[in-house]
Amino acid sequence: MSSSLLSLLPPPSEARTGWPWTEETPPSVFLPAPAGGWPKITIVCPSFRQGKFLEETIRSVLLQNYPALEFIVIDGGSDDGTVALLKNYSAWISHWESMPDRGQSHAINKGCSRATGELIGWINSDDYYFPGAFAAIGRVFRVTPDRLIFGDWAERTSTEPILKLQRERPAFAFQVVVGARHLPSHATFWPRAWHQPVNETLRFTMDADLFKRLAASGLKPHYLPQPLGVFRRHPDAKTSTIVDVAQAESEAWGRTQPRFTHVRWLVGRALDRVLRLLYQTRSD
Repeated sequence: MSSSLLSLLPPPSEARTGWPWTEETPPSVFLPAPAGGWPKITIVCPSFRQGKFLEETIRSVLLQNYPALEFIVIDGGSDDGTVALLKNYSAWISHWESMPDRGQSHAINKGCSRATGELIGWINSDDYYFPGAFAAIGRVFRVTPDRLIFGDWAERTSTEPILKLQRERPAFAFQVVVGARHLPSHATFWPRAWHQPVNETLRFTMDADLFKRLAASGLKPHYLPQPLGVFRRHPDAKTSTIVDVAQAESEAWGRTQPRFTHVRWLVGRALDRVLRLLYQTRSD
C-alpha cells in the first residue's frame, strides 16, 4: 500500500490550500492492487523558467501517492528559482538536472531515455495532474496494456482557480495518424515498450507528431472518461507566443503526406463530430 506523503513534503512556498497544496490522493485508493500489481509509471517533466508554476506541477505528481512512481525533471538551466525548488523536493524526485539544452523536445528525450517504467507520461512545468489520475491509469493499463491511454482534462487561465473541463471522446487510430484528433499531452500515457524519440526539430507539435507515429505503429487509443490533467494558458506559454510556429509545423507535415491523407482527415473529422454528439448526449 502507498503511504501518505502530504505530511512529509515541504510546506507550500506560499499560503495555498486545496489540491495539490493541502490535499492528496488517499492511499486507500490503491487497495486492492490490480492483478499483476501496480505498473511503474515514469513521469517526465521538461522545464525552463517556469518556477512560478513548477511547484504545483511537482506536488500534483508526488501527491498522487502512487506506489510505483519514477519522476524525472529535466530543466534547461533556469535562473528563476527553479533549482532551489528542485533541491527542496529532491528527496522525492527520481532524477533532476538543470543545464542548458536544445529546447523542450530535447529535454523530453533526455528524460525518456532515463525512463524505466512500464508507462510513460510527460507533463509540462506549467501544467499539472488531477488527484487520482495515476491510480486510474494504472488500473486501465493492467487490463489493456498495449494502448495509447488518454482522458479528459481541464483548462486554467494563468493563476485563476477556475477550471474549464474539456471532455474527450473515443478515437480510432487512423484519426490520430492523419491529424483528425489531437490527444492532450497532459492527459495521455503510453507503454514504454512502444516509445519513440520525440522529433527535436519541432517546437510546438512534437506531441501530435509522437502520437501520430505511435498510432501508426499499431498502438490503439483508449479513452478513459475521467479528468487527468490541467492545461494552463498564460501569456508566456507557447500557445500564446509561437502560434505561428505551430501552424508552420502543421503545414510542413501536411506537405509530406500523400493526397489521400486529406480525404482520411475529412472522414476522421466527420466521425469525430458524430462521437462528440454521442458523448454530449450521454452526459446530458
